[in-house]
Amino acid sequence: MQYHQYRCACCNRAVESSKKVCGTCGSHNIRSPSSIWLLCILACLAAAVVFKVVHIYLQDYQEVPVQQTVLEVIRTQ
Repeated sequence: MQYHQYRCACCNRAVESSKKVCGTCGSHNIRSPSSIWLLCILACLAAAVVFKVVHIYLQDYQEVPVQQTVLEVIRTQ
């Protein structure tokens, strides 16, 4: 069983990669098996970019607490 086959967009039958026309229905619209992989790779890349942008945004706007020294604590009391 071949998982990576070109398919006819009209009748969803397997078509050889060298064919330009479906032998069953005559459709010229042949779907490539690599399109789903390209979609997955682009979705993962977009998720990584969004994650990194949010991470950088949160780092830039995070308030850094100022720690008082022992002498400052004694002076205020």
